Amino acid sequence: MKLSAGNRAALENCIDGSCGPDTSIVRRYSNAVQFDDRTARDLAFKRLLPETSIREGARIVPLPAYKGVAIHVLDETSEMATGSLKSIDGCLTTALCRVDGIKRIAFESGGNTGSALTRYGRNAGLETFFFCPCDNLDLLDSGLFDDPGAHLIGVEDRGRVKELAALFAKEAGIRHVPDKSWRYAAGVFRGLFILEHMLAAGAYGWISQPISAAFGPIGIYSVLKTFREDIRELPRFLGIQQEANCPMFRAWNPEAAKRLDPAGRHDGRLLARIMYDDSPDTHGTYRDLRRLLLLTRGDLLTVNAEEFDSRVNHSADYGSILELVRSCGIAIGVRSGQVIDKTGLLALAGTLKAADAGAIKSGESVLCCLTGGVGEADGRARPELVVRDARDVQGYAETVRERR
Repeated sequence: MKLSAGNRAALENCIDGSCGPDTSIVRRYSNAVQFDDRTARDLAFKRLLPETSIREGARIVPLPAYKGVAIHVLDETSEMATGSLKSIDGCLTTALCRVDGIKRIAFESGGNTGSALTRYGRNAGLETFFFCPCDNLDLLDSGLFDDPGAHLIGVEDRGRVKELAALFAKEAGIRHVPDKSWRYAAGVFRGLFILEHMLAAGAYGWISQPISAAFGPIGIYSVLKTFREDIRELPRFLGIQQEANCPMFRAWNPEAAKRLDPAGRHDGRLLARIMYDDSPDTHGTYRDLRRLLLLTRGDLLTVNAEEFDSRVNHSADYGSILELVRSCGIAIGVRSGQVIDKTGLLALAGTLKAADAGAIKSGESVLCCLTGGVGEADGRARPELVVRDARDVQGYAETVRERR
């Protein structure tokens, strides 16, 4: 996929003004990208997008300044069909599958990606197979799986989720999604939205986001780099990982990583369980992330459970982040007094930590990507099967093949 607009005038001609960004950034910017060098296939894909689209909206809202730092939130939650930015992946993936005549898809996820691919896949008539760590099942909404074509498979060992999902797809003859290039494409649409906003309102000094494999920021900056002359200077990138699972941070700053608490405080339990993957390097994205950090003079940092709690729940210097974002119309999901999905708020906690340390200075501005946290998870999702090893997966795949 590549941009079909390379300057401001060309971009403005490509934007679909009939579709507001709060409705769908996929439909709004689809003419600004070329998905395939083959014109007929590219047009077929774009014709399908209005059918696969449900709601993929984004907006930017300001929060009060913190220690002189202007903070704006990129809300990729409240206007998304599944309550997270992964609605974009769901829309693109199902359209690409339909172009290729694919009817069944398998995928692994800690929650948000799987929920989006299930919702969008079933909306497009695809049979879906979602492999999820058993520890994360309570983060899901059971209503997604009322449809008999939406399958939920629990995996006991979260370290084997990717492996077993890929094995199932191979054994059952089902397409394993999404492709790496599709993940980057989702970031491109986010980048186009950020770009349009900055062209109208001015550039930000920083963009911050929680990361795992970092598909999102790599896609975003592929757009911003193309339009560098129009925005004058690239925002610096701040990537944030949870201390208990921070492989990208460890690769970027091995000396600082030696000083981390190996347990990430709270006995090593994941702060944001949705970001469960402890080997995102298997996607081969670190080299691109490192180039991005060097290009933008950016950085990575970690947040542990204590740092998250002190900033999100009761920051003496800022007030309650939960209350601040709620006042902007962003209702973060809470169950029994605890935030269900902490991923999005991780970006805000990390941004405040960077401001406290002076890494982001008074007078600078930050666009903080709130990528998740408003999902309506009822915690009652039950898998049709729990798998432990390859033998379990092979048996399930044989059953699925037989009922094809």
